[in-house]
Amino acid sequence: MKINKKLLILTAVFSCLLVACGAKKDGVDNKPSTMEEIHREKGKPAKVIPVSKQTLTDYRIFSGAISGKQQASVTAKIFDPIKVIKVKIGSSVKKDQVLAEYSFTGDNTGKEQAEEQVKLLDASVKRLQEVYSKGGISKQDLEQAETQLRIAQMSLETARRASVILAPTSGVVTSINIEQGQIPQRDSPIFTVAQLNQVILTIPVSTIDIGAFKKGLNASVEINNKEINGKVTQVPMAANEMTRLFPIEITFDNKDRQLLPGMFVTAKVAANKIEAIAVPNQAIVYKNGTNYLWTIVNGKAKRNIVAVGVSDATYTQIVSGIELSDTVMVEGMSKMNEGDKVLIVDSN
Repeated sequence: MKINKKLLILTAVFSCLLVACGAKKDGVDNKPSTMEEIHREKGKPAKVIPVSKQTLTDYRIFSGAISGKQQASVTAKIFDPIKVIKVKIGSSVKKDQVLAEYSFTGDNTGKEQAEEQVKLLDASVKRLQEVYSKGGISKQDLEQAETQLRIAQMSLETARRASVILAPTSGVVTSINIEQGQIPQRDSPIFTVAQLNQVILTIPVSTIDIGAFKKGLNASVEINNKEINGKVTQVPMAANEMTRLFPIEITFDNKDRQLLPGMFVTAKVAANKIEAIAVPNQAIVYKNGTNYLWTIVNGKAKRNIVAVGVSDATYTQIVSGIELSDTVMVEGMSKMNEGDKVLIVDSN
């Protein structure tokens, strides 16, 4: 524990005065007192503060992966080579925009056949419309031909969509897992499209911690020394059957795109606030796996083993080991031993 400069100066001055006073007594030179003798007589200097009650925020730390808002992946419907990729990672796309086209092979002639069928039926309908206008056929015959054309056009659209890869939603292309000329693997995602103005962090929470979560809790992550704030937006009512963990969702505004899908980040969630007996963080000494505080009893140092709880940037909750009426040392502990006499130094 770092000792306050003022504490060091006071100690030095105090020691010098004692040495000077003891150097000559009754006209006889005396041997100067040692620092140990000074401390034994007057006490070891320490700065102290009363134990107090504080309102502390109970922060919980969890890690998880970032995903885009309304994120969707595209898998191949046919397994032909990719002829051309029309987008790149970071491209903004709209729903049903063409992301890539398949190469033409002898196995994917459906589109060409549908196109020819539409051409034939379209020409036939136009001729029948002329004949109908002259009274050569009934309206029923014309409507039947027009229905056949509409069915053929729908088949063509189905075949067209099968010959290309379309964006499943509007957003940003966040991953491309294939190259031009490659054949896609069955059920493997080829493209991922997500909205990035907002992103979601999914964190796995155990049964022990789930009770502390509710919608609206504040949370934050730190990226490149910048804190990004978000809120808990989804608390499931049931655990994942495989992991037995609850997938909590935290939503972050992400207009500057600091958070990207696939990032593994650590979030600090403000679970709740508590009223607690607390001491300044610098009062706690940690050694050999044990936390302890130094108190003063009848003017002498006493080491108290304590159990700590919630902490923030300034204070730490003390669950057991001291009382609210105690006074604890915040400086000078490094030189203390159990039972040492203590000289309390003014904190101002």
